[in-house]
Amino acid sequence: MSDKHVVIIGAGFSGVATAAALAHRKGAPRITLIERGQFATGLAYATKHKAHLLNVRASNMSAYADRPSDFADWLKRHHRGAPTDFAMRLAYGAYVQNVLRNAARARLFGPGIKRLRRAAIACRAGSGSWDVTLDNETTIDANAVVLALGNQAVTHPLVLTEAGVPVIDPWDTKALSRIGRGDVLILGAGLTMIDVAFSLARRSRTQTIFALSRRGLTPRVHIDPPAPPPLESLNLPQKLSEAVHVFRREVRVMAERGEPWQLAVDRLRSDTPALWRALPLEAQQRFLRHLRVWWDVHRHRAAPEIAARAQELHDAGRLRVLAGEIVSAKPGRRSIEVFHRQRGSMVRHRLDVAGIINCTGADPNLARSSDPLIAQLMNEGVARAHPTGYGF
Repeated sequence: MSDKHVVIIGAGFSGVATAAALAHRKGAPRITLIERGQFATGLAYATKHKAHLLNVRASNMSAYADRPSDFADWLKRHHRGAPTDFAMRLAYGAYVQNVLRNAARARLFGPGIKRLRRAAIACRAGSGSWDVTLDNETTIDANAVVLALGNQAVTHPLVLTEAGVPVIDPWDTKALSRIGRGDVLILGAGLTMIDVAFSLARRSRTQTIFALSRRGLTPRVHIDPPAPPPLESLNLPQKLSEAVHVFRREVRVMAERGEPWQLAVDRLRSDTPALWRALPLEAQQRFLRHLRVWWDVHRHRAAPEIAARAQELHDAGRLRVLAGEIVSAKPGRRSIEVFHRQRGSMVRHRLDVAGIINCTGADPNLARSSDPLIAQLMNEGVARAHPTGYGF
């Protein structure tokens, strides 16, 4: 056993998977997991709603790089699931908890994995080590620190905060349950919107669910039955405009062979990090301005059964997706008056809704984070926000 000590800040999927990878290594270090909330599940897999599914098939969801079928095998044992299934997110949360338990058992000698339910508020370089300060003012020495911080808080639109309009977090189940009778407005049209729409649609007092985003684009659907992408790599030019041209041409060629576009996107899965890092900053910023939303809806796709249920809500008039932006809002006694403008139009439309839920996703710009640890790391020059506004 190694006498090294690794502190992992954050114990959602990423933190647990890192701890498991370290614990199963020969000469594994001492491991301390620090988490202010719930270990293993985090926000992503803490849902209890059985209609909330993963958006990736079980065969691609193993926590272990060297055991790609681990989750599929676990799902078969515990839920009689198949590798091609889109499992319930609550089941995946149970799987991640199992990964953590097994990682702790892997440490047959020594103290094993120590869990601390606290918040880390500072991380400073010491003499050949790191000092991690917790919110109870204790300090932990570590040879290495892993930041598995998860997503930051959602930033609400300024037009709503300035008007004093209450906005609900999509994972605040108590606040969702308190929404009164009437229409509901969801900001954002991605996968989280669909999850929240399913939860709201179960309630008899929810009438029409409006989903408003800048372009009104919703997630595309996984192919069913699944098919593996072509084995040969897709070599894209480094220049962004040329890479987009080559990729679109390849999609057309694949379509002529009868192959769905989803396989073209899947071909890029393993190459995406390298492609992104190879782009100069100006091209990264251009991608985020113009192409990111299109990439998101094609890359982060919905399970076929999820897409079918969403279509049923749409066909029944329970779910309406709008493209545009909020112009103004005003809270009332029992409802919120919202004026929005459709994309490409100057005409204002009025909605009276019982509640507004922000499903636009976490704020990726760490320069705006209220987390004391992130603020300390950047204020003292240990880390800096990426100039694109995405992460460190």
